[in-house]
Amino acid sequence: MHFAFISFLLLAGQALSLSIDVGGSVGTIDATQFLNVSDTYLLTDCQTQCSNANAQISTCTTNDSCLCASNTVTAITSCEQCMFDDLIAKFTTSADPRAGSTAALTAYATACSSAGFTVPSSLVTLSIPSNWDGPLGVSLSTASTVVIVAITAALGTGSLLLLSNL
Repeated sequence: MHFAFISFLLLAGQALSLSIDVGGSVGTIDATQFLNVSDTYLLTDCQTQCSNANAQISTCTTNDSCLCASNTVTAITSCEQCMFDDLIAKFTTSADPRAGSTAALTAYATACSSAGFTVPSSLVTLSIPSNWDGPLGVSLSTASTVVIVAITAALGTGSLLLLSNL
């Protein structure tokens, strides 16, 4: 009888914890599952940041006020930022919608909002790494840009003159 009562309390606590609708293959999860991404290499590479965030989530248990506090959200965003940076550095994607995802962080903030706690958007924003040069890294110098624009203008003007004299 005592065991049944404790089990009921634990299940009731789970029902009262923060419910996050990540969507995709994950669906709706609670806060304890938020950082449990399926890509183990991300968890290995971001062990420091993610274990700090998971520790804070574990400390909060089902306390939505604690789960939505700025220090907890900052730790979660730090873990997500690390995963995001790692995905970019390895030039790969993840099948898990929680891995390095602004959408997942927005879903977390929305869950906090639904529970009555406001999370500033600045706390759930990922930034592009400073060493990222884009998918191709193609850039022109100022002199090259001037030459290309001049050639394009000459070709465009010539085309217009040709068409106007037909």
